[in-house]
Amino acid sequence: MLMLGSKRKFVGVYLYFDMMVDVCLLFGVLGSQGFLWSLQDKHQFLEVRGNGTEIYYSGRDHQVVENDELGPIVRADRPIPRQGQFYFEVSIVNTGENKEIAVGICTRTSPLDQFPGWVQSSFGYHGDDGNIFCESQDASYLPEKPFKSGYPIGVLLDFSARTLTFSRKKKDVQTVELQDHHMNQDFYPCVGISSPGAVVCLTVPISSGGPSPVSPQQGYQPSPYPGNYPPPQQPYQQSPVSEAAPSHGGLLSNCRGNKKALLIGINYFGQGGELRGCINDVNNIKSLVQSRGFSDDPSHMVILTDDQRDPRFQPTRENIIEGMLWLVSEAQPNDSLFFHYSGHGSQKMDQDSDEVDGSDETIVPLDYKSAGDIVDDEMNALLVQQLPRGARLTAIFDSCHSATALDLPFIYDCNGQPKQQKYSRKTAGMDLLQSGLSLKGGNMFDKLSGAKKAYSTLSALANEGKAQDITAQTRSTQADAIMFSGCKDYQTSADTNVSGYGATGAASYAFINAVRTGGNLTFAELLAKMRDTLYGKYEQKIQMSTGFPTDMNIPFVF
Repeated sequence: MLMLGSKRKFVGVYLYFDMMVDVCLLFGVLGSQGFLWSLQDKHQFLEVRGNGTEIYYSGRDHQVVENDELGPIVRADRPIPRQGQFYFEVSIVNTGENKEIAVGICTRTSPLDQFPGWVQSSFGYHGDDGNIFCESQDASYLPEKPFKSGYPIGVLLDFSARTLTFSRKKKDVQTVELQDHHMNQDFYPCVGISSPGAVVCLTVPISSGGPSPVSPQQGYQPSPYPGNYPPPQQPYQQSPVSEAAPSHGGLLSNCRGNKKALLIGINYFGQGGELRGCINDVNNIKSLVQSRGFSDDPSHMVILTDDQRDPRFQPTRENIIEGMLWLVSEAQPNDSLFFHYSGHGSQKMDQDSDEVDGSDETIVPLDYKSAGDIVDDEMNALLVQQLPRGARLTAIFDSCHSATALDLPFIYDCNGQPKQQKYSRKTAGMDLLQSGLSLKGGNMFDKLSGAKKAYSTLSALANEGKAQDITAQTRSTQADAIMFSGCKDYQTSADTNVSGYGATGAASYAFINAVRTGGNLTFAELLAKMRDTLYGKYEQKIQMSTGFPTDMNIPFVF
C-alpha cells in the first residue's frame, strides 16, 4: 500500500526529443558495463546459478576446505574497464553456517582457492569478521562490520582517485589507497565462499547477455554435488536466454505435510504514510489459517508487527529476511508454507532486465529509511528458489505495485488461462512525460534521475518480450509456488475499512472473504471471487501467478 502522489499534466513533442538527447549524453558518461559470474573461471566446490547471477556453496568437501584453509572463489566473466569508476554490488542472500564469504577484486592469475585479499593484487571485504584484507593473510583494516543475510555489499574501484572503497548497506566501510602498479592490472570482480549453505547474488551491474569479451583459459569445470544443502531446483545457463520455452518438471503439493506461516503487518506508527489496517490484516489472516490446520506455536507460526515490544518480532528488514529463511528451512514435499505481507510496496529501477516495466518491485520494512527495501529478486531467491520440488508456498502480498513481487513467471486470468504480462502504455507515457520535465529543469541530480527514469522506460518498452523470457528461465521453480497480489505493478492497493472487519487492506479482506464464504473453490474461482469482491469499489485488480505452468481449475488447498 502506498499513498498516491500528485500528477503533472503537460504535453510537448519538443520535450521528448530534447529528453532523448539528455538521456544519451548522461548515460554515455555514466553507464557501466555489466558482467556475470563465470561458469568456467571458478573453483569446483562452488556453483553458479540464476543465469550467471548467483553463487552457491553446498558444503561440498567442507572438511577439506577447513583442513587446507581454502577460500574457493568465482571470478567475473570479464575484467573491469581501466578507466573512470566501476561499481558492483552483491546481495548476501544467505550467510550460511559460518559467514565465511569474501567480496572483492582479483586478477586472472589469482588462485581459485584463495579468498580475495589473501594474495598479491587482490583485495577483499570478509563477512565473518567484517574486516578488509589487502594482499595479505592478515587483515589490513579492522572495521569489524560483518555480513548478515540480506545485506547489500558494494565495491567501488576509482581509477582516477586510485582508490578502492568497500560498502555495506549503502554506507562506506573502508577506502583503500592503491599503488601505481595496481593501476596497470586487469582486475576482476570476485566472490569467495567457504560457508556451507551460503548464497550470494549479483545485483549491479548485470550483463544483458551476449558473449564475454574474455574467454577464460583456466579454472575448474563445474560438477554437480548434492551436499548438505538444497541444490538448485532447475538447470541454469549463462548463455543468452533461449527463444525456446523452458521445460518444467514442477510437482504440486497435497498440503498434508508440515504447515508453517509467516505473517507480516506494518502500520508504520508515527511515520509518514501511516497505515491503519495492516496489523488487523495479520490478526484476521491468522484466524483464517488456524481454521485450516495451522498452529500458532512458535515453531509453526511467526508474526512480525510493529505493535510488538520484543525487537525480535518487529518487522525490520533483518527480521523479515530471517523470517523468510525460517519459513523455507527444512521444507519437504507436500509441506504447506503460508506467507502474508500487508504494508507499503514500492518500486526501484530494474538491474537485470527481467522486468517488463523496467522496475523491480519491493516491500517496505519498518526500518526502510536506514536499512532499505526488500527487492523482488531477493524475495524470489529467499522464498522460492530454496524450496524443494513438491513443497507448497502460498503467498499473499497486500501492497502497492505487487503483481510481480515474487517474480513468479506464469500469470493467469480469472478463467485460469495463462496471459502475457505487458507494460502499461498509459503508465509508460506518464513516466516519459515526468522524466522530460525533470530533464528540462532542476539541478544535476534531478536531471540524472530523470534520465535514468526515461532510459528505464524506453528500455522496458523495447525489452518487454525478452524480460518475460529471462523471468521464465531464471525465476521458475519446480516447487509449488502460488501468489495472490493486491494489484498490478503500476497500481496501488487500498487501505480501507470494511464492516465486520474494521480497518483492513482490500486484498487481505477479499482473500479472507472468498476463502470463508466460497466453499471448495478452484484457484481460478478464488481469483474471480476476490476480484468480484473489490469490483466497483477499488481500481486495483488482484493478480495470480505461479512458479511453473499449472492447471488453475483444480481445487485450492493450503
